[in-house]
Amino acid sequence: MESIEHEFYLNLISIGLLLLAIWTLWMYKRQGRAKLPPGPWHIPILGNVWELAADPDLRKCLRRLHKQYGDIYRLYLGPKLAVVISGYEAIKEVFVKRGGEFSDRPDLFFGLIDGNQGIVSTSGELWKEHRKFTLTTLSNFGFGKTSLESKIQSEVSVLLSEIEKQNEKPFRIQHIVQTSVSNVINAMVFGGHFKHDDPRFKKIMTMLDENIENVGQKSIVTFIPFLRYLPGDMFHVKKMLRNVQYIEGFIGAIIDKHMENYDENKLEDFTDAFLLEMKNSRDQKDSTFTKKQLNKTVQDLFVAGAETTATAITWAMLYLAVKQDIQARVFREINEAVGTDRLPSLQDKWKLVYTEAFIMEILRACNIFTVSIPHTCSVDTKIRGFDISKGTILLPDIDSVLFDPLIWGDPEEFRPERFIGHEGTLLKPEEFIPFFTGRRKCVGESLARMELDLFIPALVQRFEFLPPEGIKLDIKELDGLFSITHKPKPFEIRAIGRRQEEQEIIHVQLL
Repeated sequence: MESIEHEFYLNLISIGLLLLAIWTLWMYKRQGRAKLPPGPWHIPILGNVWELAADPDLRKCLRRLHKQYGDIYRLYLGPKLAVVISGYEAIKEVFVKRGGEFSDRPDLFFGLIDGNQGIVSTSGELWKEHRKFTLTTLSNFGFGKTSLESKIQSEVSVLLSEIEKQNEKPFRIQHIVQTSVSNVINAMVFGGHFKHDDPRFKKIMTMLDENIENVGQKSIVTFIPFLRYLPGDMFHVKKMLRNVQYIEGFIGAIIDKHMENYDENKLEDFTDAFLLEMKNSRDQKDSTFTKKQLNKTVQDLFVAGAETTATAITWAMLYLAVKQDIQARVFREINEAVGTDRLPSLQDKWKLVYTEAFIMEILRACNIFTVSIPHTCSVDTKIRGFDISKGTILLPDIDSVLFDPLIWGDPEEFRPERFIGHEGTLLKPEEFIPFFTGRRKCVGESLARMELDLFIPALVQRFEFLPPEGIKLDIKELDGLFSITHKPKPFEIRAIGRRQEEQEIIHVQLL
């Protein structure tokens, strides 16, 4: 029996390789007539995947290729042609000035896992319709507005309490932060709140983490899909599909409960608004407002609205623990401008110039999106004289902008002062694009910025963050988990309450 199964898999793989080889030869013949951008030598079928995988730090590979081939160059991801767009001017030209041509998403395997629904993986009219509906609806519930501040402050208070429970012992802050940030989205989407020790919610967060990590680190399956048929689960595809099924079931159950209890005359969250739209468009034959679309959109919102922010806060805590001089300056500014009797608010942002510059430098230096989610072109066209056929994958290299020495001078240095002008005012160069730019910039940017401006000052106001006793944290050694986002490796820190330090500061001021 095992030999028959083994022979079946071998035959299946052989047929897949043969079909892939035929398709690859046809693509090469077609591309041979076009003027393609320059690029490195590649292996048929495998392309340049081996080169990208050779160094765990994706940035080093992209910087080398950018230096060698210029702002526009080609790579083969498996048999698929991809064009990398590097440098601010090239990114602005392609994705801002010509955004109408380059705003679609390519049909890739991991997009098919989502059923090409939601708002992240979709294109064309479906994407436009639901992006507009999502942003408008969330705006009605406070998205990007100061009215959302009280909801965020509530989660800030919960986070501070959870950290206090660690009793100044070493702990991992990543998952605690992720739960608090996710609960902000949860309040807007479902009108609810999950406790930090809720086993169901912890399981969902773990599964989302696993899928985000696997999509990035096992991305070869995205471009060579037949590899998923190999025996076992070498590329974790089966595990991802199981995770997706569980997450869909979890969210689906919450949606079902909403459908039973919601009042269309009293909409309290995004799900209520979507259900009303489903009802109003029920008689439309081609309506895209379906339960499946709602489920996928909710998943996208949790990733877009929580992943970036939680990762940025985690990086910030690491940098504060390592760079004590910067932490002291941030705390001094917060103490002078806000004090300790209340949490920092959004109105304090304009007084916390150095703190805001620190947050901006975290977003730049930690480069949470090294490469933006792939785009594709909707028509046959040209970029700077190179032929770009319809359906070609385009990869926006955000790192090439945020670490461009011509823009930043010393991009390798962590220096918040680069965002402060001579008169002490905050600077925001147009090249500062940590959330990308153009039509498909991160849909959660405004929420992420609000959360960062409330969570980080409150954390520094309440605690001093230190390495575990006897351990030296090294940012370079902890740098380097590349998936959809760029995360630090797991680390522990201590959070020491500032009560005694605050009394000493107040005493000195009185003297």
